[in-house]
Amino acid sequence: MESAILEMLQWKWPVVVGLAICIFALSTSKRRLPVPPGPTGLPVVGNLLQIPQAVPWIVYNDWAKRYGQYTPQYLHLVLGQTVFTGDIMYVNALGQGIVVLNSLSAARAVMETRALNNSDRGSLPSFDIMDFNWALGVMQYGPNWRAHRRAFHQFLNQNQVAKYLPVIEQECLVYLRNLANSSNTLFKHSRTYMGTVIMRVAYGVSDTENIMRLIDDAEGIVERFSVTSVPGNLLVNVFPILRHVPDWFPGTAWKKYLKEGAVINKRLVPQPYYQAKDRLRDGLSAEKFPSMIQGLIGRLGSETDTEYGEGERVAMNVCAQSYLAGVETSYSATIAFFAALVMHPEAQRKAQAEIDAVTGGNRLPTAEDMADLPYIDAIIKETTRWFTAVPLGVPHQSREEQKFNGYFIPKKTLIMANSWAILHDPDVFEDPFDFIPERYLKDGKIDPSVLDPEVAAFGFGRRICPGRHLSSVILKFTLASVLAVCDVRLAKDEHGKEIPVTFGQDTFGLVTSFKPFTCDIVPRSTKHATWLA
Repeated sequence: MESAILEMLQWKWPVVVGLAICIFALSTSKRRLPVPPGPTGLPVVGNLLQIPQAVPWIVYNDWAKRYGQYTPQYLHLVLGQTVFTGDIMYVNALGQGIVVLNSLSAARAVMETRALNNSDRGSLPSFDIMDFNWALGVMQYGPNWRAHRRAFHQFLNQNQVAKYLPVIEQECLVYLRNLANSSNTLFKHSRTYMGTVIMRVAYGVSDTENIMRLIDDAEGIVERFSVTSVPGNLLVNVFPILRHVPDWFPGTAWKKYLKEGAVINKRLVPQPYYQAKDRLRDGLSAEKFPSMIQGLIGRLGSETDTEYGEGERVAMNVCAQSYLAGVETSYSATIAFFAALVMHPEAQRKAQAEIDAVTGGNRLPTAEDMADLPYIDAIIKETTRWFTAVPLGVPHQSREEQKFNGYFIPKKTLIMANSWAILHDPDVFEDPFDFIPERYLKDGKIDPSVLDPEVAAFGFGRRICPGRHLSSVILKFTLASVLAVCDVRLAKDEHGKEIPVTFGQDTFGLVTSFKPFTCDIVPRSTKHATWLA
């Protein structure tokens, strides 16, 4: 018997060892694949010194084409086929891997098809210092994130946002009056308008002084989020140990900046929530203007319920997040609309003709008119494409290592979709740098065969912007109202010469805005001016 066992083991061990080797080879084969193509970096710092501060989305797209134009021979052998690799690239900044996806197909494949693995956010020390982890946009993917996301969807989904139109309509009239009665205040009034609408939708607050105080606080957080989210902007996000450097140490102004954000967060999240809660309890919020907080508090149930505290935490965070989710991109898009209109007066005239045909030229458009304004839709789509407000989106992070198109993407790699590259792809949009609203129209209607810029402008997968429907409603109503009553013209200098407006993009943080310009916004006629009285 013993000899039989020994004989069996003599042939079994080689099999076991062979199987072990095969399993090990299979488990590590993906690690032997190369990371996606990109520029050669330096020791230690990697590509940190090569990553541009200005227009990185253009550079990333160029790099992807330059370094990924041909399939390497070894990659061809691994896959058994030739693969175009120009839609993905990789850089490394001080050990932090960054993948940039430069095509719609690549972005969808990684961020949507593989959403479970690629929906995390980078865990940044700067967010901890700012006490900012309450925000949906920076939460890790999981149960807490899903609870907040459900609340957002419940009150900002496509069917719900229409109930906020009375607020939008009321504030839009104030906005029009401000624009028509002052000069060179487009940027100021646009930011105030967008902020006021969002604060009223979120909290039901109507007191102007209170609204402006909330906007100031929210702007402080938006600015810090935009700055700190860009990979490489703050060294503390690369070297977390720097968070322990004393505040008095030279070169720590960044720490004071982030701690000021923490102070703002301690006000911004609880104070307006409890103020609104008190107003609702005292019956001071008019039902004519519904708000998110009414619905959020209404669904909490009794304060004695065991789940009340958790539900209130979600409600508090969601209301505070609403400003961050919509204002900055909506404001940026609004400014881009005005730039496009003043640079392309022919589009402005076509839009005004469409509006007049619907309204009879005797009134401002209403919510009921919006469905009959396809050219306005086309202008919004083209502006969204032409001026990409968030060119690289908010970075996702991979939870585990993965293989994609024959490349290896390590665990905890930051993943960015190059929305600018997607929306300026000449194979998809002819003459991509020209402003052509007509590209979306066929027989006077929106052509569904043309790619809608929204597929890339608001993010991808489970991290798609939850405020996109509200933003779209605000933008369309605003653009239609402005063009119904006003002309947007080139401003003139002291010599009566027109001041040209050229395309320019500020590259501050994640959300970009049109470079400052001047224009004149005036009533189309004396009759139109009376509509603003």
